[in-house]
Order: sequence, then C-alpha cells, then structure tokens
Amino acid sequence: MKKRILAETLCGQTRLAILENDALVELYSESQASEKCVGNIYVGRVMNVLPGMQAAFVDIGLEKNAYLSIADVPIEQGDLEPGAERAVQEVSIKKVLKAGQEILVQVIKEPGGTKGARISCHVTLPGRYCVLMPTVECTGISRKVTDMESRARLRSWAEVLRPEGMGIIVRTAAEHAQEAELRADVAAMVRLWESIQNRQRHTIAPALVHRDLSLLYQAVRDLLTGDGVEMLIDDEAQYHTACEMAGMFSPECKARVHLYAESEPLFDRYGVDHQASKAYDRRVWLKSGGYLVIDHAEALTVIDVNTGKFVGKHSFEDTVFSINCEAAVEIARQLRLRDVGGIVIVDFIDMELDAHRAGLLSRLQEALSLDRAKIHLAGFTSLGLVEMTRKRIQQPLYLRDMQPCHACHGAGHVVSPQAVARRIQRDLRARVRAGETCPHLIDASKEVSEALYEMGAPAERCYAHWDTALSGAQYRISPAPENALPPKTRPLTRS
Repeated sequence: MKKRILAETLCGQTRLAILENDALVELYSESQASEKCVGNIYVGRVMNVLPGMQAAFVDIGLEKNAYLSIADVPIEQGDLEPGAERAVQEVSIKKVLKAGQEILVQVIKEPGGTKGARISCHVTLPGRYCVLMPTVECTGISRKVTDMESRARLRSWAEVLRPEGMGIIVRTAAEHAQEAELRADVAAMVRLWESIQNRQRHTIAPALVHRDLSLLYQAVRDLLTGDGVEMLIDDEAQYHTACEMAGMFSPECKARVHLYAESEPLFDRYGVDHQASKAYDRRVWLKSGGYLVIDHAEALTVIDVNTGKFVGKHSFEDTVFSINCEAAVEIARQLRLRDVGGIVIVDFIDMELDAHRAGLLSRLQEALSLDRAKIHLAGFTSLGLVEMTRKRIQQPLYLRDMQPCHACHGAGHVVSPQAVARRIQRDLRARVRAGETCPHLIDASKEVSEALYEMGAPAERCYAHWDTALSGAQYRISPAPENALPPKTRPLTRS
C-alpha cells in the first residue's frame, strides 16, 4: 500500500492530509488561532471535588474547568482499605484530592460542546520508539507487533531500559529498531520528564508546563515509518524544519521528505479538498451504486447501509454480502476521515447465512486494523446491528470545521412556513379575544407571508408585511394605526 502525507501551509494554518493509495483517510489542521491542547501538560488547581460522581473539576487555565475521573488519579496504598488493593473505584475521591490542591495533569481529550477537557494525572510522553509513563510501573509492547520473536526481543530490551518506578510501552515503529535506538529514545523522554517536574516546582497553578509537539513534528515522528511512505510539503520553511526533525531519527526517514514546488496547489493536485468535502455529507455513495447514510448524535454515530442502484449479478444473498463488504471498507475509512469517536452502530443489510456474517466481520476488522485509534469491535447484537467503539481524542471533523445552523440550531430541520403561519393565526386570535381592537401588523418572511395570504385572517384588519431581515420561524406582531402602516403592506383576506 502506497502512503502519502501532504502538508499544506496557508495563512498561518497547517493542514495535514494522509492518503492511502490516493484515497484520503485522515485530515488534520493546526493554527495559532485554534491550538489543540491534547497532550499538553498543566499544573492545575482542583476547584470542585464531587464524591457522588467520583470526579473533580480542575482549573488548568482554559475557558472551562477540566474533568478528572478517579480512574485517572494515582491511588496511594494509604488511601485503600485493608484487603482492597485493586478496588480503586471503591476509594472516595475525597481521600485523594482536596479543593485548592495543585496537581500535574495531561489533557487526554479536547473540550467540546458544553464539556471541558478530559484530563489525567497519568502522564504519557511519546517518543519515536517508546512511550514513557512516569507514574505507572509496567512494560508493554504494541499489539500491532505480531511477530512473536520480535515481541520477545523488544520485551527483553524494554525490561532492561525501563527506568525504576516508571513504565514504557514499545511502539510499532521499534519492530526493526536496534537496542541503542530504544535506549536513546528512553533517555530523551526521561530528560523531558525531569524538565517538566522542574517547571512544576517553579510554577503557580494554573499554568502550562509542557506543550505537545506540533502537528508537523508528530507526523514526522509517527507516520514516516514503513515502506512506500513519503511526505510532500509545499512550504520551504516547513520543509527544512521537517528535514531537520527527520534527520534526528534516521537518514531513511529524512529521505522520505520532499519539497513540493509545482505551480498547481498541493491539495488540488491530489484532490484532497474534493474528497474532504464529501466527509461532511450525510449520504456517502459506494462505487457499486450502494450508499451509506451517516447520522451523528451526541453519544453515538449511526450508519445505515443501503443497496441503492446495486442489483448484483447472482443470488440475493451474494448481492447483499457483496454490498456489505464494500460498505465495511468504506465505513472504516469514513470513521478515520471524519475522526468519529464514541459508540458506532452499523445497520448492515440483513444476511441469513452465518458464514456471510462471519466473513463480513472479518472484512470489517481487517479494514479497521489500519486505524491508529483504539477500536473495539463488539460484533452483531441481538437485533442484527454491528456495534463498536472508537476512542475519542478530539472533536470529529464536522464539529471542528462547521457550526450549528442559526435557523435549526443543529436539529437539521426547520419549521415549515405553513406551521409558522398557523402559529401566527393562533397568536392573532388570542390577541383579539384579549380585547385588542386596533389593526395588527405581521412582519414575517416572504414564505410565511404567502402562507398567511392563502389561509386568510382570523380577524379583521390584519396586515402582512414581508420583512427581508426575518427568516424561518421569526415573526413579529404589533398593533399599528392604519395610517402608519408601511408601504407594500397587504391585508389578509379569507380565500
């Protein structure tokens, strides 16, 4: 599989696109006006401790206080009841945290909507080959390293290199690395942790003590691995920066970074914006003629698979299995591209054969394995739906680049002109019954005014005026003398 990483810089914003076989699978952006905070480390001050929620809210200097769960707080042995060494959830958070206390935390989920950031006291410092966990004693190997001999070799190295009292996880990129490279990576992370601790001792909360690396640096560190991978950058300054970063890792890594100097814009050359525009659509067409319908709710995302124009060539079961397998691959791509997190429910077309169900899950699992996010595929539910979860780190694409409609406020639907007109009719009738005898002037949109003309008026001397400043369900009813009516005002008469 050919993998291409494109970096475009324009007007202070850096956009990063990841293409696999020329298909857009991930899209990120970074600008000074909207800096991301995931990975940043802060000295925070505990503001509220809520035993009923087993959580606390911490001021880290952002607009909203951050949320800290008891599961993300280190538990000392003295805080545990006798014989309850592993029952962390049974420990009251009041024993661990106090209001006004200063703590070191790391952001693990971006703030979004009405919620603040999610934070953890368990800091993780990723390097190119290892992730250092200063607060947890453990040794782990990436699950994507499947060769048992490589896993054994890496684990033996990790046990030797792991600093006392800390933990390390060996990343997938280390599968073909040498012990000396892992040793240098761990040493660099330890020096960074010591620097963070030193800043913490000389900082008053709330304050930022470590900012996560730039989007470009993360791409060089995490993505420029494996065969068939290259990075194209259209900004010369960013190109030299990326080369310098890549050179710190290996000459092979630096050789994969190239400067794009063609006259045609980089993202236009590879159709990034055209592909990205479809990531906001509710309906996604498949090459066969079938399509997906993707709906986002606050707690979950629902995907429906439809045959559309696809009629197949053989039996009905083969047709359904074929369209479902194609949909599974596209669903995995859409989850990455839209950066969907949380619960995902997929309503595939019903299949009768157990072999087809097993084959579909296998195809879906294979497609999901390309995703860097943590995904748990639960399989078919009793209702025949496929259920999975995808780790949410930042806001999905549609929330990052879009805002709620001012007319529908995010509902996706607006009140029809006829419904607004009937609402106005009821309002007029209530005013007349309350004793208002003067003429009534109704200011509304053109569509609502036309609906009123068709319905007529529930009382005499009612006048409609088309106001271009009003739209949708907006309207005004005001008493007005007939000699003070605005021009082009028409009386409502019964049809």
